[in-house]
Amino acid sequence: MLLGVGVGLAAGLVPACQRKAKTPEEAYARFSAAVAARDGGALFDALDQKARWAWMSIQKYQREAYDIVLSNYPEGAERERESHRFEPGATATSARELFRAQAAPGLFPLLAPLAVGDARVEPGASEAEAAAVLASGARVPLARGENGGWGFAGLTKDAEAQKVRAYHDLEVVRASAADYERAATRAGK
Repeated sequence: MLLGVGVGLAAGLVPACQRKAKTPEEAYARFSAAVAARDGGALFDALDQKARWAWMSIQKYQREAYDIVLSNYPEGAERERESHRFEPGATATSARELFRAQAAPGLFPLLAPLAVGDARVEPGASEAEAAAVLASGARVPLARGENGGWGFAGLTKDAEAQKVRAYHDLEVVRASAADYERAATRAGK
């Protein structure tokens, strides 16, 4: 009997991020709770799948750029500047942690007006879109991902844009590293 109660309690303590939001209403409730608690990790978990995937790519690109800078850039100011620039993504334990540390603190003041308890959810233009409509008329976009889970879609465009910037930053780092390697080879001849 006690074992059953303990297992039941333990199952109730599993973080919500391990279970996807099955409805737009549940997604909005998770978003609102994360914003109200100012919990950056929970806010990441409440994002739609595209935004979370974009942050995973951002972290991956920053980690690769950091490794290239440390491996191929010569000692000096540029190496210091670039390694410092990419260090957050390289040292973060996950995309969730990178988002929690870098993006979430500045987002809470902007998102707070969208996290109210009296919103009603309306379907969107497609079956994969919905919006929580606030009493003020403001609409909080929600989207269903490929995995069937719903999430807050209001940060997706920005996350995608940051992903593109991170990719281009990585490409510049790769090109610079190749230039440094060529210069080192010529100097060695």
